[in-house]
Amino acid sequence: MSCIITQGLTAPDCSARFSTPGVAHDDIYIFNYSEIASFTTGAQTGEVSAITFSPSYEVGFKLDIHKNSGQFIEELQVGEESAPFYTQNFSCRVIANDTTTRNAIEGFVGVDVVIAAKLKNGKYKLLGELAGLKMSEQVGDSGKVAGDSVGDTLVFTGEENGKARFFFDTSEAATKVTLDSYL
Repeated sequence: MSCIITQGLTAPDCSARFSTPGVAHDDIYIFNYSEIASFTTGAQTGEVSAITFSPSYEVGFKLDIHKNSGQFIEELQVGEESAPFYTQNFSCRVIANDTTTRNAIEGFVGVDVVIAAKLKNGKYKLLGELAGLKMSEQVGDSGKVAGDSVGDTLVFTGEENGKARFFFDTSEAATKVTLDSYL
């Protein structure tokens, strides 16, 4: 989109609108899709304000990701003989190289998950809400020399019947407290 076109357009200026792209260097939250009973719709359309877990709920995971490594892509798929759906893809590089993180990553294999990822604008996107995402790729790297990135690159993919909604509980701080309470 060109920021030069301004005549007849009422919109925020380009510096405000495009200054915060991407996934934040922060924690991502990952939950087992099969352990979620329901989602509470937020105050606005397109928002979720709470997750209700089934009695079999065990634990969610919080993973710290490398700066500028997280990316969320959502693509509309329309076919002549099928209902429209969205392909969701989330990739990131996990920082921790400890046993807990290693075991959590191994636990994601073959399991449908829901991911809450914080965007750089402070809002959380809820991915895999309707059908879950599966880990489709995992690559561990030890690095070669000082300064190399060490950790695991994870890719999750899935197909959803709607666009990803935001997870929001009254404020950015309250949202983080709510997500932390699910761990």
